[in-house]
Amino acid sequence: MDDCCKPQEHMASIQFDYSTLSTSISRSELGSIIGHHILENPYDIQEESNSEKSNEEGEIYVHPSPPDKYNIVYLTFGLLGIGTLLPWNFFITANDYWMYKFRSVVNTSCVNNHNKSDLQAAFTSYMALSNNVPYVSFLIICTLFANRFSKLFRVIAPLVFLFILFSIVTACVSIDTDSWQMGFFTLTIFVIIVVGVASAILQSGVSGIAALLPAEYMHIMVLGQAFAGILASVAEIISLLGKCDSIKSALIYFFTSDAVILLTLISYIIIQKSEFFKYHTYSLKDATALKDVSGGITREKVSILHLLKLIWPYAAAILLDFWVTIGIFPGLAVLIEPETSGTLWNGRLFIPVTCFLLFNLSDFCGRIVGGWLPIPHSKRMHLLAFCALRIIFFPLIMLCNLNPRYHLPVLFSSDIYYISFMTMLGFTNGYFVAVAMVVGIKSVNPLLQEMAGIILSTFLGAGLMLGALMSYICIKIV
Repeated sequence: MDDCCKPQEHMASIQFDYSTLSTSISRSELGSIIGHHILENPYDIQEESNSEKSNEEGEIYVHPSPPDKYNIVYLTFGLLGIGTLLPWNFFITANDYWMYKFRSVVNTSCVNNHNKSDLQAAFTSYMALSNNVPYVSFLIICTLFANRFSKLFRVIAPLVFLFILFSIVTACVSIDTDSWQMGFFTLTIFVIIVVGVASAILQSGVSGIAALLPAEYMHIMVLGQAFAGILASVAEIISLLGKCDSIKSALIYFFTSDAVILLTLISYIIIQKSEFFKYHTYSLKDATALKDVSGGITREKVSILHLLKLIWPYAAAILLDFWVTIGIFPGLAVLIEPETSGTLWNGRLFIPVTCFLLFNLSDFCGRIVGGWLPIPHSKRMHLLAFCALRIIFFPLIMLCNLNPRYHLPVLFSSDIYYISFMTMLGFTNGYFVAVAMVVGIKSVNPLLQEMAGIILSTFLGAGLMLGALMSYICIKIV
């Protein structure tokens, strides 16, 4: 490997000051980090042996990396990926339950009637907005103040909060809310806001930690996020096939979410004892202290905006990717009406299968392919252009058989159009986010990767928020 592709000498002196968006770095190191950090093969870092790192970085990595016994850390980061998006996926996939809760109480014909109540029609967009605005706000806050909290706290605390919140949601399932629908609507939106805050802290913490590990750990985390959607969809469909009513189905459904969150929390606590995990998540602050004792390097402040300039195509690609996806899914997508009615398939199962399960399976497949066939760093502008082209999905979905509609005609009345569009939407979303997260993070120097992961997660959150706003606008246009 060329010298410019290896971690430079004295790299241990880097220390991020998140509160001022700057980093401490010696003048002599600036050129090596900013000018020579880019890798034509973003996985070159992973091919470099840990013994080479030991030679280059001195005191930080003295020994080769210990093995990940039984792949416990790898599997846990898959679970953590599930945990970061599980709350969102379980909320949006429980469409049958929400439609029952917010149905018109004078019309007992349940959830999929063609004349949705105002609360039914508006809930999904309000849910997306209520989740994503606090989500992106706290992602930014986490970026600024990440160094104020330990890595342990940034993961365990939000998981505990999520478990408590979903326990509350589960407890509310059996309560008759027909007489106070607006009050229950308000309570649900409040819970969703708090879930958004906890999810943001968790996303920031997990992404930053995964960025410190080998590339395959970031990839399994990204796959776990997609699998969260599949898990939510399958749980919903099984509960519906059990011929239970909406209340019993939702009870089983949310109990599943409680169990997964608890398992994720326990798994993360267990890996704290893993030598592999401790080796790769070595504190940059402690590493800097070690180097100071031996060398006393003079520092100057360098803005973190330099790092953003290096990864901006990936950040912009992620923002565009999720702006389009959340602008359509689930707010617009759940308004689809099947061509025919009268059967289980085109009744209660149609939206859970063609909207949620299909999208999440496609998203998962896209993320797998993104790990196998990534777009190389040298073609990063192609990635950005492809993400921009996804805007075409807005008119394609809006011209399907959505209900209610106010202005636009239906051009794609057949179910096959909707199914095809949702498949392409899911696959492209998964592929592009996998490429952007893995290649984007691994295209910078290893000691900058934790901050790169947090920055990209912040842009992901911004895409979610913009998508939620776009979804609300599109519903009014349809």
